[in-house]
Amino acid sequence: MFHRAPAARAAPTAHRSARFARDREVFRLVPPVILWWVWLAFVVANIVDFAIQGAPGSSARFVTVVAGSLATVTGLAYALALRPRVIADHDGLAIVNPFRDHRVPWSVIQTVDTGDWVRVHYVLHVDAPGAQTSPAVKSISCWALYISARTKRKAARPPRQRRRWLRLSLPGWLDEGTGHTGGPRLPEDARYLASLPPAKAIAARLATRAAKVHARAGHTGAGPSCPVTARWAWSPLVAVTAPALALLIIALA
Repeated sequence: MFHRAPAARAAPTAHRSARFARDREVFRLVPPVILWWVWLAFVVANIVDFAIQGAPGSSARFVTVVAGSLATVTGLAYALALRPRVIADHDGLAIVNPFRDHRVPWSVIQTVDTGDWVRVHYVLHVDAPGAQTSPAVKSISCWALYISARTKRKAARPPRQRRRWLRLSLPGWLDEGTGHTGGPRLPEDARYLASLPPAKAIAARLATRAAKVHARAGHTGAGPSCPVTARWAWSPLVAVTAPALALLIIALA
Protein backbone atom coordinates (compact mmCIF):
# COMPACT_ATOMS: atom_id res chain seq x y z
CA MET A 1 0.00 0.00 0.00
CA PHE A 2 1.16 3.50 -0.81
CA HIS A 3 0.16 6.57 1.19
CA ARG A 4 0.18 9.57 -1.16
CA ALA A 5 -1.52 12.04 1.15
CA PRO A 6 1.62 12.94 3.18
CA ALA A 7 3.56 13.55 -0.03
CA ALA A 8 0.79 15.79 -1.32
CA ARG A 9 0.90 17.79 1.90
CA ALA A 10 4.69 18.02 1.79
CA ALA A 11 4.76 19.58 -1.67
CA PRO A 12 3.24 22.96 -0.64
CA THR A 13 5.48 22.99 2.45
CA ALA A 14 8.61 22.46 0.35
CA HIS A 15 7.47 25.14 -2.09
CA ARG A 16 6.86 27.56 0.78
CA SER A 17 10.29 26.83 2.29
CA ALA A 18 11.99 27.44 -1.08
CA ARG A 19 10.12 30.75 -1.45
CA PHE A 20 11.16 31.86 2.04
CA ALA A 21 14.79 30.92 1.28
CA ARG A 22 14.71 33.06 -1.89
CA ASP A 23 13.27 36.00 0.07
CA ARG A 24 15.97 35.81 2.77
CA GLU A 25 18.84 38.31 2.52
CA VAL A 26 21.62 38.99 5.03
CA PHE A 27 23.13 42.48 5.14
CA ARG A 28 26.40 43.42 6.85
CA LEU A 29 29.49 45.44 6.01
CA VAL A 30 32.81 43.80 5.19
CA PRO A 31 35.33 45.77 7.35
CA PRO A 32 34.03 44.56 10.77
CA VAL A 33 34.14 40.94 9.60
CA ILE A 34 37.73 41.40 8.37
CA LEU A 35 38.62 42.99 11.73
CA TRP A 36 37.18 39.96 13.54
CA TRP A 37 39.26 37.47 11.53
CA VAL A 38 42.42 39.57 11.90
CA TRP A 39 41.95 39.67 15.68
CA LEU A 40 41.20 35.94 15.79
CA ALA A 41 44.41 35.22 13.83
CA PHE A 42 46.32 37.39 16.34
CA VAL A 43 44.87 35.43 19.27
CA VAL A 44 45.68 32.08 17.67
CA ALA A 45 49.24 33.22 16.91
CA ASN A 46 49.72 34.21 20.56
CA ILE A 47 48.35 30.90 21.81
CA VAL A 48 50.64 28.96 19.46
CA ASP A 49 53.62 31.07 20.53
CA PHE A 50 52.86 30.40 24.21
CA ALA A 51 52.46 26.69 23.54
CA ILE A 52 55.75 26.38 21.63
CA GLN A 53 58.06 28.76 23.49
CA GLY A 54 56.30 29.07 26.80
CA ALA A 55 56.76 32.12 29.00
CA PRO A 56 60.02 31.75 30.92
CA GLY A 57 60.00 33.67 34.17
CA SER A 58 56.30 34.45 33.90
CA SER A 59 54.09 33.68 36.86
CA ALA A 60 50.79 31.83 36.64
CA ARG A 61 49.06 35.11 37.54
CA PHE A 62 50.60 36.87 34.53
CA VAL A 63 49.57 34.08 32.16
CA THR A 64 46.03 34.14 33.58
CA VAL A 65 45.79 37.92 33.15
CA VAL A 66 46.98 37.71 29.55
CA ALA A 67 44.54 34.87 28.78
CA GLY A 68 41.67 36.76 30.42
CA SER A 69 42.50 39.94 28.51
CA LEU A 70 42.57 38.09 25.19
CA ALA A 71 39.27 36.37 26.03
CA THR A 72 37.60 39.67 27.00
CA VAL A 73 38.66 41.47 23.83
CA THR A 74 37.67 38.43 21.76
CA GLY A 75 34.20 38.55 23.32
CA LEU A 76 33.93 42.25 22.49
CA ALA A 77 35.12 41.65 18.93
CA TYR A 78 32.50 38.93 18.52
CA ALA A 79 29.70 41.10 19.90
CA LEU A 80 30.64 44.32 18.09
CA ALA A 81 32.09 43.06 14.79
CA LEU A 82 31.06 39.50 13.89
CA ARG A 83 27.59 39.16 15.36
CA PRO A 84 25.72 42.26 14.08
CA ARG A 85 23.72 41.85 10.88
CA VAL A 86 20.33 42.62 9.38
CA ILE A 87 18.28 39.73 7.98
CA ALA A 88 15.40 40.42 5.61
CA ASP A 89 12.97 37.59 4.94
CA HIS A 90 9.38 37.06 3.88
CA ASP A 91 7.92 38.32 7.17
CA GLY A 92 10.13 41.31 7.99
CA LEU A 93 13.50 42.35 9.37
CA ALA A 94 15.59 40.68 12.05
CA ILE A 95 18.00 43.32 13.38
CA VAL A 96 20.86 41.63 15.22
CA ASN A 97 22.71 44.22 17.30
CA PRO A 98 25.63 43.50 19.68
CA PHE A 99 23.50 42.68 22.72
CA ARG A 100 19.88 42.98 21.51
CA ASP A 101 17.82 41.19 18.86
CA HIS A 102 14.85 42.94 17.23
CA ARG A 103 12.14 41.57 14.98
CA VAL A 104 10.11 44.05 12.91
CA PRO A 105 7.44 42.91 10.41
CA TRP A 106 7.22 44.65 7.05
CA SER A 107 3.65 45.73 7.76
CA VAL A 108 4.69 48.23 10.46
CA ILE A 109 7.87 49.60 8.84
CA GLN A 110 7.30 53.22 7.87
CA THR A 111 10.66 54.02 6.28
CA VAL A 112 14.36 53.12 6.37
CA ASP A 113 16.92 55.94 6.34
CA THR A 114 20.47 56.68 7.49
CA GLY A 115 22.06 58.78 10.22
CA ASP A 116 25.15 57.44 11.94
CA TRP A 117 23.61 54.02 11.28
CA VAL A 118 20.85 52.68 9.09
CA ARG A 119 17.62 53.34 10.99
CA VAL A 120 14.38 51.41 10.69
CA HIS A 121 11.34 53.52 11.59
CA TYR A 122 8.20 51.61 12.46
CA VAL A 123 4.71 52.47 13.67
CA LEU A 124 3.06 51.03 16.76
CA HIS A 125 -0.58 51.58 17.65
CA VAL A 126 -0.82 52.63 21.27
CA ASP A 127 -4.17 52.33 23.00
CA ALA A 128 -4.50 55.41 25.20
CA PRO A 129 -7.10 55.13 28.01
CA GLY A 130 -10.34 56.86 27.04
CA ALA A 131 -9.03 57.77 23.57
CA GLN A 132 -8.88 56.30 20.13
CA THR A 133 -5.92 54.21 19.03
CA SER A 134 -3.01 56.53 18.17
CA PRO A 135 0.15 55.65 16.23
CA ALA A 136 3.56 55.91 17.85
CA VAL A 137 6.64 56.07 15.64
CA LYS A 138 9.81 54.43 16.95
CA SER A 139 13.14 53.61 15.39
CA ILE A 140 15.89 51.01 15.69
CA SER A 141 19.51 51.64 14.70
CA CYS A 142 21.23 48.79 12.86
CA TRP A 143 24.70 48.44 14.39
CA ALA A 144 25.94 46.34 11.46
CA LEU A 145 25.16 49.06 8.89
CA TYR A 146 27.07 52.15 9.97
CA ILE A 147 27.96 55.30 8.03
CA SER A 148 31.72 55.84 8.18
CA ALA A 149 33.32 59.25 8.74
CA ARG A 150 34.85 59.05 5.26
CA THR A 151 31.41 58.54 3.74
CA LYS A 152 30.07 61.55 5.65
CA ARG A 153 32.95 63.75 4.45
CA LYS A 154 32.45 62.59 0.89
CA ALA A 155 28.71 63.31 1.07
CA ALA A 156 29.43 66.82 2.40
CA ARG A 157 31.62 67.68 -0.57
CA PRO A 158 30.00 69.08 -3.75
CA PRO A 159 29.59 66.42 -6.47
CA ARG A 160 32.46 66.24 -8.91
CA GLN A 161 31.83 66.87 -12.55
CA ARG A 162 33.12 64.17 -14.84
CA ARG A 163 36.00 65.35 -16.95
CA ARG A 164 35.07 65.95 -20.53
CA TRP A 165 38.18 64.30 -21.92
CA LEU A 166 37.38 61.13 -19.98
CA ARG A 167 33.79 61.13 -21.14
CA LEU A 168 34.82 61.55 -24.77
CA SER A 169 37.44 58.82 -24.53
CA LEU A 170 35.01 56.15 -23.35
CA PRO A 171 33.04 54.05 -25.84
CA GLY A 172 29.30 54.55 -25.76
CA TRP A 173 28.62 51.15 -24.21
CA LEU A 174 30.96 51.96 -21.29
CA ASP A 175 29.84 55.54 -20.79
CA GLU A 176 26.99 55.09 -18.34
CA GLY A 177 24.83 58.04 -17.45
CA THR A 178 26.32 60.54 -19.95
CA GLY A 179 23.49 60.48 -22.42
CA HIS A 180 25.29 58.34 -25.00
CA THR A 181 23.28 55.56 -26.60
CA GLY A 182 24.05 52.45 -28.51
CA GLY A 183 25.01 49.95 -25.81
CA PRO A 184 23.69 47.97 -22.86
CA ARG A 185 23.14 49.86 -19.62
CA LEU A 186 22.13 49.19 -16.07
CA PRO A 187 18.53 50.09 -15.16
CA GLU A 188 18.07 53.49 -13.58
CA ASP A 189 17.38 52.04 -10.10
CA ALA A 190 20.46 49.80 -10.28
CA ARG A 191 22.67 52.72 -11.35
CA TYR A 192 21.33 54.80 -8.47
CA LEU A 193 22.01 52.07 -5.89
CA ALA A 194 25.50 51.46 -7.33
CA SER A 195 26.33 55.16 -6.86
CA LEU A 196 25.47 55.09 -3.14
CA PRO A 197 27.74 54.06 -0.22
CA PRO A 198 27.01 50.47 0.86
CA ALA A 199 24.97 51.31 3.97
CA LYS A 200 22.87 53.91 2.13
CA ALA A 201 22.29 51.47 -0.74
CA ILE A 202 21.10 48.81 1.72
CA ALA A 203 18.77 51.34 3.40
CA ALA A 204 17.27 52.25 0.02
CA ARG A 205 16.85 48.56 -0.84
CA LEU A 206 15.09 47.81 2.44
CA ALA A 207 12.82 50.86 2.09
CA THR A 208 11.86 49.76 -1.42
CA ARG A 209 11.11 46.24 -0.25
CA ALA A 210 8.93 47.53 2.60
CA ALA A 211 7.04 49.77 0.17
CA LYS A 212 6.37 46.80 -2.12
CA VAL A 213 5.04 44.75 0.78
CA HIS A 214 2.76 47.62 1.80
CA ALA A 215 1.48 47.91 -1.78
CA ARG A 216 0.71 44.19 -1.90
CA ALA A 217 -0.97 44.32 1.51
CA GLY A 218 -3.08 47.25 0.34
CA HIS A 219 -4.37 45.24 -2.60
CA THR A 220 -4.95 42.03 -0.67
CA GLY A 221 -6.20 43.60 2.55
CA ALA A 222 -3.57 41.82 4.64
CA GLY A 223 -2.96 43.06 8.15
CA PRO A 224 0.07 42.98 10.49
CA SER A 225 1.62 39.50 10.50
CA CYS A 226 3.41 39.57 13.89
CA PRO A 227 4.26 42.07 16.64
CA VAL A 228 7.55 43.94 17.01
CA THR A 229 9.75 42.10 19.49
CA ALA A 230 13.04 42.87 21.24
CA ARG A 231 15.07 40.62 23.52
CA TRP A 232 18.48 40.46 25.13
CA ALA A 233 21.06 38.21 23.47
CA TRP A 234 22.74 36.27 26.25
CA SER A 235 25.61 34.65 24.32
CA PRO A 236 27.51 37.92 23.61
CA LEU A 237 26.74 39.19 27.11
CA VAL A 238 28.29 36.07 28.63
CA ALA A 239 31.22 36.16 26.17
CA VAL A 240 32.11 39.67 27.37
CA THR A 241 31.16 39.67 31.04
CA ALA A 242 32.51 36.25 32.09
CA PRO A 243 36.21 36.89 31.25
CA ALA A 244 35.90 40.51 32.39
CA LEU A 245 34.62 39.39 35.80
CA ALA A 246 37.41 36.81 36.00
CA LEU A 247 39.97 39.55 35.32
CA LEU A 248 38.40 41.75 37.98
CA ILE A 249 38.56 38.95 40.55
CA ILE A 250 42.21 38.27 39.72
CA ALA A 251 43.05 41.98 40.00
CA LEU A 252 41.39 42.25 43.42
CA ALA A 253 42.84 39.02 44.77
